[in-house]
Amino acid sequence: MERIRWKKEYASGLVYLDNHRRNFLDIVNEVIEADNEGVCEEKIPMIFYRLSFYVENYFVNKEMALQGNKKLPISRYKQEHDRFTSTMIDFQKRFRHGERLICTEIGVFLKKWFENYISLFDQEGIDYMRQKGYE
Repeated sequence: MERIRWKKEYASGLVYLDNHRRNFLDIVNEVIEADNEGVCEEKIPMIFYRLSFYVENYFVNKEMALQGNKKLPISRYKQEHDRFTSTMIDFQKRFRHGERLICTEIGVFLKKWFENYISLFDQEGIDYMRQKGYE
C-alpha cells in the first residue's frame, strides 16, 4: 500500500485543523509502513494508542468548537466520530483475539475514512471555527 502524501486540497487554512489532519496522516502512514515492512504485530499496539489519543483530543474538541452553529451538520460529524471509534474498537478486539495481520485492513479503512471525512467539513465549518478564534 502506498503512503498518503499531503495535498493542497487537504489544507483548510486553519493551523489547528491542518495540524490535526497532518497528525492523522502520520498515523495512517505509520500503519502503511508497518504493513509494508511486515511488522504489524509489533507496531499496532502503539498505533492504537495514538489513534485513541487522536480521537479523544480532536473529536471532542471539534465537537465542542462547533457547538452553537445550527447550520453545520454537527450530528453527521458525531456519527462519523462514533463510526470511526467503534471501528477502531473492533480492530483492537480482533487484534487481542489473535488477528495479527490486520494492518492492511486498518490502513484501507483509515485512508477511506480520511478522504470522506474531509469532504464533510466544508468552508462554512472552517469559517465558523475561525470566527471562534481557531487559527
